[in-house]
Amino acid sequence: MILPARIVAFVLASQSLVYAQTATPKPANGGMFKQPQVGINDNGRLAAVDQPALRGSVTPRVAEDAEALEEKRATLETEVRYAKTKLDAAQKKLAVQSAAGNADQVEKLNTEIKDWEARIKAGQDQLAIIEGELSKARPTSSNTLSDADTVLPGENLEIYVNEDQSFNGRYEVRRGGYIILPQVGRIAVAGKSIDQAEVAVKRALENSQLTRATVLIERLEGRDVDSGTTIYLSGEFKNPRPFKIPQGTAQTLVSVILSAGGLSERADLTRVRVMRMSGGRSVVEEVNVKRILDGQGLASDVTLQEGDVITIPGGPASQVYVTGNVKRQGPLDFATGERLTVYGAILNAGGFARFADEKGVHVLRAMPDGTKRKIDANVIDVKKGRKQDVVVLPNDIIVVPEKWFSF
Repeated sequence: MILPARIVAFVLASQSLVYAQTATPKPANGGMFKQPQVGINDNGRLAAVDQPALRGSVTPRVAEDAEALEEKRATLETEVRYAKTKLDAAQKKLAVQSAAGNADQVEKLNTEIKDWEARIKAGQDQLAIIEGELSKARPTSSNTLSDADTVLPGENLEIYVNEDQSFNGRYEVRRGGYIILPQVGRIAVAGKSIDQAEVAVKRALENSQLTRATVLIERLEGRDVDSGTTIYLSGEFKNPRPFKIPQGTAQTLVSVILSAGGLSERADLTRVRVMRMSGGRSVVEEVNVKRILDGQGLASDVTLQEGDVITIPGGPASQVYVTGNVKRQGPLDFATGERLTVYGAILNAGGFARFADEKGVHVLRAMPDGTKRKIDANVIDVKKGRKQDVVVLPNDIIVVPEKWFSF
């Protein structure tokens, strides 16, 4: 395998830096010589330069500063949202206690409200400061990243980590805008330049795995045509398996069920479950897909994410009860949608026992008003073709009485 010239230069540069750090002696005064940065000159050779070789106008240091500021801003925004939620709850409690005339509680809640208001203001003031710092750390408008310079979902990145080659490899940018690095987890890279993505990976490695990380990222030409969200099908699918949703296909629960190759006869679409990991915990959502397919509750369709597990349970088998003079009394299962008759159910129960009154066979059926209806099911007439056999419904009770006389 022939490595690109840029990667070779990266490896050589890293080795030169390591040699400079280990072989350069310290001066007598205890200070350190300034180590030259290694770059590539116009002739394609390694050369010592004062500034690192860059792809764009944003230096890695600036990108790292912007990354840290973005993290601070996200933390502050979360704290402000939390404070606003608590403020709203305290104001509602105040209204209730004021109406009830509880002076002590009113005073206490007023103090709490002032405290939350002060926290919100302090957080908003800090956010304004960080926004100002971010505007300085970000590239100017003339250097705004174009789509060609931005890492996008669906792309594949080749990552090289000089200090630990076990992290080297090809990583797909998932639809959620992140890559998954072994032993590190998700690292958000979408929307960043390659320089900024390198900083994000470097920070993640140094925060969890390595004391120092030298990271190089190469964007692979083209996109992976097979890239797409991977979910997992289980339960009453005809072919339970990992399932990759093709690019350009709707990522909803209903669309996947309709395009995944069919379901078993026992599939219960009223209780479809979607399981996903959120914040380190498993979250399960139950969806009535049958209702959606019937044209109701369209808004309850679920947008799927990478790694979601779809489980379609099996519906409970329909049952009838056969009692009396048959060889095997008890419940009898039959598949939903299967046509089962009284005589067929008796045969499935082993047939008639001795002294069975075939003429007196009847069905007890529960009615909506709670009463039981008796339906004649004379098997003698059925056998002779004088009448049609009775089709049973779930929870019917088939009664085979005993003859009064055995001769």
